[in-house]
Amino acid sequence: MSFAVSLSQLLLAVVFAVAAVAKLADRSGTRSAIEAFGAPPRSAPAGALLLPIAELAIAAALVPAATARWGALAAVALLVIFSIAIARTLRAGSAPDCNCFGGLTQTEVGRGTLIRNLLLGGIAAFVALSASGQPVGAFHWVTIPAARDRPAIVFMVACLAGLGWFCWQLLRQNGRLLVRLEAQGAGASPPRAAAKALPPLEPGTAAPRFAGTDLHGEPVSLDSLLAPGRPVALFFTDPGCGACESALDAVARAQRERAGELTLAVISSGSIDRIEEKATQFGLDRVVPQGDEALFDAYRVYGVPGVVEIDEEGSLSRPAALGIDAVREVVLGTAPSRPHERVGLVAR
Repeated sequence: MSFAVSLSQLLLAVVFAVAAVAKLADRSGTRSAIEAFGAPPRSAPAGALLLPIAELAIAAALVPAATARWGALAAVALLVIFSIAIARTLRAGSAPDCNCFGGLTQTEVGRGTLIRNLLLGGIAAFVALSASGQPVGAFHWVTIPAARDRPAIVFMVACLAGLGWFCWQLLRQNGRLLVRLEAQGAGASPPRAAAKALPPLEPGTAAPRFAGTDLHGEPVSLDSLLAPGRPVALFFTDPGCGACESALDAVARAQRERAGELTLAVISSGSIDRIEEKATQFGLDRVVPQGDEALFDAYRVYGVPGVVEIDEEGSLSRPAALGIDAVREVVLGTAPSRPHERVGLVAR
């Protein structure tokens, strides 16, 4: 039994250490993921630092015999928190990038993510319960080959094989990314998002006209939005964009609090059902569904969340801006917390 406990400690320590280092190397992605899971934007920067530090502390505690039980209990607690956050997000119909291993993976949360966390939580609980008796270190298994541990050895080898398969898939993914980058450098066809990208529309350019209907069937056009004689902001989003969640809060707030000084409309791609769900969830008004990306292309918005600001005369006040900070700056009239940083951007 001590063999299985020791090897389980080592497995957990490696997983938490890799996750922590990857998150520290991708702080902006970690912060965006924390916001996408519903954390207050002000707490996201601190969370992007404290979370990987906590994971490193757990990994370190799992190695010595004296602290293994406490490290395992902390691992169980953290994995339970992760699982609750994932389950709540899935129930709300959102699928943000989990950023579980920082920039090493780009995977939306799903049932597989939840199952993986539950399996790791089960291993951590096994370590915590076993370590309450006679604790062992993470490398204790090296010195104890015993006949009674052979079933456990088979089980742990299977776990290691699964972990090896995951690492292999990760390397293959990174290899495909490098091939694509090399192909672009050699003049090969770039991805669709890059192929269609044009320079931003300059300030002073007449805003492209459009006409459509909102979720209530009421006609909405640029002329109708400009009719009250106020500046207009167009917020571009997609219900599948997890990073847009925090921006949607700001947009809904601006529609309520700045109604007398700014006309704000939401331009959303995606299915009508998902768009209606988000509109109801955040209390959004003037939501204009888009069956294609023609309006995104017309305003040269090549990512979400994005925003365009239009003056009273119907001319662009600024080029299309991308990212959560840029959206808040335009719709709430606040200065960005980090100029020129595109936070929470999802390329189209």
